[in-house]
Amino acid sequence: MKYSVRAKPRIDKLPRLWAILNDGTVERQEPDGMEILASMKRAVIVDGEARWWETCYCTPPLRHERSTVYDEFFTDMEVKPMTNLAPLGGPRFWDYLQEHSSKASDGNLDGISTTQIKYVPIRIL
Repeated sequence: MKYSVRAKPRIDKLPRLWAILNDGTVERQEPDGMEILASMKRAVIVDGEARWWETCYCTPPLRHERSTVYDEFFTDMEVKPMTNLAPLGGPRFWDYLQEHSSKASDGNLDGISTTQIKYVPIRIL
């Protein structure tokens, strides 16, 4: 099922999010890493809020995605079933993310390892 997602990015965490999206950490995450990466690439930023759509078959929706990635990097997340697949309007979140990451004072991610995200198996009943 496709879901419409809206969330406020945590500005201080954007350099780390950019790093794990680009170093393969998220992409290698099973079962949803490729969908998370694709979602972040299609996301837009409007009024300080990231908006995207995502395919998920979990109950509750985006449970694994939130526990492994989204809840660390976004607040006030709202997930709703999509009624139509209209194109998203606004500047690309990917560009916003890159810009905020390059603004990091010295490029240091405060000593945070980009390998901290781990696969957590879940049982879908």
